[in-house]
Amino acid sequence: MPVIAYLETSVGPGTGQPHDIALVQALLAHITDLFGHPYWPDRIDGVASDALLEAINRFQEEFGLLDTAGEDIRTVISPASVTFQCLREATAPVLSGLRAITGTATLYIPPRCGEQVLGVMAAKLRSLGFEGNTVLGRRLAALAERVFDRHRFLIRFPAPEDSNSRTQRVRVHFHGLKWLTEQGRLASSEQPHNPVPEALWSLVTAETRPVGGLIPEQIDYAGCRELWLRHDG
Repeated sequence: MPVIAYLETSVGPGTGQPHDIALVQALLAHITDLFGHPYWPDRIDGVASDALLEAINRFQEEFGLLDTAGEDIRTVISPASVTFQCLREATAPVLSGLRAITGTATLYIPPRCGEQVLGVMAAKLRSLGFEGNTVLGRRLAALAERVFDRHRFLIRFPAPEDSNSRTQRVRVHFHGLKWLTEQGRLASSEQPHNPVPEALWSLVTAETRPVGGLIPEQIDYAGCRELWLRHDG
């Protein structure tokens, strides 16, 4: 599995999309220089600062990527560049599967074996429903499949807050999902009190619209902001 899928655009002086810049920052943050220090020790914020350009330049020079025979440009990382290929190969295995959310600095790593877990969960929701509600079960299964197909991570649905016959609220939980904090550390959805980045909630919210019948609501739960789905039926 590659460390990262791809860059959409080049990153360099005055150029680069936030998600591409954040990917470069994250990779540089997990590669150490000749003195054992990360090439990028600062925040992963998706901003192409002068400090980031200097980090790219140091990486290129120390890895010998700027010789006259090469085609790479100083302080520029393009999708097809040797510099980007080298970044991918040199990055720590802990970032295997890293993905970016377009237009943001949010980076995440989907869980392994998510497809198998999804298959079992979706089949159960369709056959048994959710808490006995077959319509809700089918809609939740469809939502989980859309999210996985488009973003490769898995959402689950713990027991609802109440069992009102007309209205049910279902909490959304990310199954085994990891993401990078601004400080470059990996956080996990399976660790308590880890606030999920807003960009991840937004991905799920957007996928509820094609499914229909599910109204997303953000609710404070156990000290964290979480996404719940209201089903009126």
